Amino acid sequence: MKVLQAPVNIANQPWLMAQGLRLAGHDVEVWQYQPNKFGYAADRVFEQGADAQTYLHRFIEAVEAEFDVVHFHFANSLIPARGYLPWFWDLPVWRALGVTVVFTFHGSDVRLRSHAMADDKWSYYHFADVPCDEDLIAAKLAVIRRYASHMTIGSVPNQPYVEEAVYVPKIVDTDTITVAPLVRGRRPVVAHAPSRRATKGSDLVLAGLDRLRADGVEFDLDLIENLTNTEAIARMGRADIVVEKLLGGDAGVSSLETMALGRVAVARIRDQVRAQHPAMPVVSADPETFVDVMRDLLGDPDRRARLGEQGRAYVEQEHSPAVIGRQLEKLYTSKPRRGIPAYPDWTVPPKEAAMEALRSGLERARADRHGLQVEVRRLRAELEAARGQTSEQKTGSVRRRRRWSKRRD
Repeated sequence: MKVLQAPVNIANQPWLMAQGLRLAGHDVEVWQYQPNKFGYAADRVFEQGADAQTYLHRFIEAVEAEFDVVHFHFANSLIPARGYLPWFWDLPVWRALGVTVVFTFHGSDVRLRSHAMADDKWSYYHFADVPCDEDLIAAKLAVIRRYASHMTIGSVPNQPYVEEAVYVPKIVDTDTITVAPLVRGRRPVVAHAPSRRATKGSDLVLAGLDRLRADGVEFDLDLIENLTNTEAIARMGRADIVVEKLLGGDAGVSSLETMALGRVAVARIRDQVRAQHPAMPVVSADPETFVDVMRDLLGDPDRRARLGEQGRAYVEQEHSPAVIGRQLEKLYTSKPRRGIPAYPDWTVPPKEAAMEALRSGLERARADRHGLQVEVRRLRAELEAARGQTSEQKTGSVRRRRRWSKRRD
């Protein structure tokens, strides 16, 4: 099969899916718009365009590439709404061409704030002012449900938001992440690597670690932020324990990377996740239990060593590229969901339409500003050149006057 993963390489999951599918013998490309701040790889990276023609050309390229499967991520298709093109306009075309259309949802693209807060007292929405446009989520899902051949989620707690989606576990790069050797006889190192502090409960983590220090528990803290993924993994490999998060309810990519390194991962794990992955050796902790959990771990190096060994074995068996690649291969070739033709309400919600107009206007303003900046630089260069010529002319004039004055004398 020839597969396209697009249009965003979120948490490096599309890239790792591609690696798994390549191991199974498939031809896969990963396309994304804008470079990723964590340094994740992609086969092609495109700048965001302000006009519809840019995306039309991108779509034509994809059609001419003759992909059998287009696998979209984070509730986005290959082509956003631009000009007279409505959002998701490419979905009915893909289905009409006989292409398998897959959507993977990663969390906030489908999670509803109202449900999460009612369902879970440790939802990050109780602690962080994270925006959630529930009307927009519902409107997007209404269109995606009509055209997707398959839908998947990467986290068990997100099942209520897309009940018909298939659960495909997250992937960790077990092919390149190797077990880091343990360092005995030193103070243990606790690492925390939040991609976004508010959603991980970082304030709660740091406060809990301060309590442990005040109680005389010895350890060093490594707070890992604003680094590429490669740099962050290297730092995590030098730690003994990596605390991913105390909010939410599932092991994220950082916990999987921690286990691949042979280190102890700490994160809040909900019962439904544990039921799906009974062998998962992530040590669960929430804001109320965190201090006691860490006290026990910091005081027991043998347990940490055992958990590290178990973690590596676990991710190889359940989260490796080869394992997930086989799951995706089976999904792609299974009977697709029946598509449903578009309906009259298939438009951008009013709020989103207004936001899109503002975004388009901002992009045009940025383009105009860039053009003005280029023009200003050109004019400055011409001015500097003119000043240089004037200076040379003045210097020459002074020299001529001096020579004339000497002749007269």
